Amino acid sequence: MLRNNSPFSANTLCLPGSRRMNVPSSVIWAFLGLEVALLCLAGFAGVKYVLLVFLLSGVLAVCLAGGLPVIFALIVISPVVFLPGIPLSTIRAGKWIFVILVVLSWLMGKAFRGERIFIPETRINHFILFFVSWGFLISLHALNPVVSFAGLLRISSIFGLFYLFTDLIRSRRDIARTVAIWIAVGTLLSGYGIVQNALSIRLYGVGQRIWSTFENPNNLGIFLFLLIPLVLSLLLVRLRLRYRIALAAVLPLLLLCLLWTGSRASWVALYVSLLGFGIIARRKYIILGMVLAGAVLALILSFSLMRGEFVSLLRLERGLALRPILWSISWRILRDHTFWGVGIGCIPFIFQSYFPVSALTLNRLLLPAAGSPHSLFLQMGAEMGLFGILAIIFFFTTYFRELRITLKQTQDQFARALVMAFLATLPGLFVHSFFELSGIIGPGSYTVFFWLSAALVQATKRKVKPGFA
Repeated sequence: MLRNNSPFSANTLCLPGSRRMNVPSSVIWAFLGLEVALLCLAGFAGVKYVLLVFLLSGVLAVCLAGGLPVIFALIVISPVVFLPGIPLSTIRAGKWIFVILVVLSWLMGKAFRGERIFIPETRINHFILFFVSWGFLISLHALNPVVSFAGLLRISSIFGLFYLFTDLIRSRRDIARTVAIWIAVGTLLSGYGIVQNALSIRLYGVGQRIWSTFENPNNLGIFLFLLIPLVLSLLLVRLRLRYRIALAAVLPLLLLCLLWTGSRASWVALYVSLLGFGIIARRKYIILGMVLAGAVLALILSFSLMRGEFVSLLRLERGLALRPILWSISWRILRDHTFWGVGIGCIPFIFQSYFPVSALTLNRLLLPAAGSPHSLFLQMGAEMGLFGILAIIFFFTTYFRELRITLKQTQDQFARALVMAFLATLPGLFVHSFFELSGIIGPGSYTVFFWLSAALVQATKRKVKPGFA
């Protein structure tokens, strides 16, 4: 068990001995000024940014009032990144401005009402504190401090969502409703993705892969990878028959959509997670099924029996050509900037100067990927130095141990299903981090759902009345 030896009262951020958080009016006006400043920045960027920000900011009034609708709005809005007629860069910028506004509005609403902020007792707090502090220091030494501080602001807003989620999910009924909304959104997105494949709708440069409403098929893959273990875990709980039938119908849809994303890293991560899930849940048939599936797949690959579209979906030639070059360049950047790194989001400013001569013929393929080494560990090393890699390793190791303890202490079957699903996800996410940006601090909207999962686990620890509906 973690101990809280801080001067703050347990699970809350308030003055010692007080029952409510008394915030000076100057702080409230500071929050309001920050929101106005963000809208002004959007105005300087262009009319489309302002329209998008105001379109998404309709939920801000709800944020000031608090409540579960804030989470529902984030779940519904976050995956919608690709919209016809609007540039991806515009939607990305507007979405992160929206997330920052939501977090600031939530804090301001808490201040107006004089309410306490729920701070969960978790090792995640240590990771977030170190990451933000170190990110501030390396931004001072970054190749482009403005870009680095902007990246730190984006990541800090993601961490803010974690505390927002844990504060607003206050009962087990809230947990059940949040999970239901998440699964419903995932089902709709998967259905739309399969329709894209059926109608042969292609995203530029992606070929046969599907992306649904995400900006990239890999991001859709991570989203589905986070959701599938949760659906499988809930299937093992003694829910009402109609719920189990619905989950059983949704699971094949999610798996099929994940297959057609062509996200190889997500495939491998899901395999590792399902194998781990079978071990954690002590379900021998799941372990046996995953072992047999792995053996059959290895046999097919060994004898090159795959032909046609499925072979092209694997994209082995391109993957083997690009990844080693990207990793080699990132490793050289890490070697030359071991302590401070180059700054958050600053890899594109230095990437091309590290091109090996043998890679000149691949410039057409490498330039679109210049901002990402396609590895979370190497990206953190290149951007934040050696301590960035150590912080990610610390997160995975300590939080996995914490979740194991939580699982042993959890008696309610529904809560155990949530903890078990997230616990099984971590090993897969660790493997995924070697080949892509994972859901911890990546730039994609899938990051919102990783921290939502973490918040749901923390919500199960609250002392509330038993029963989930």
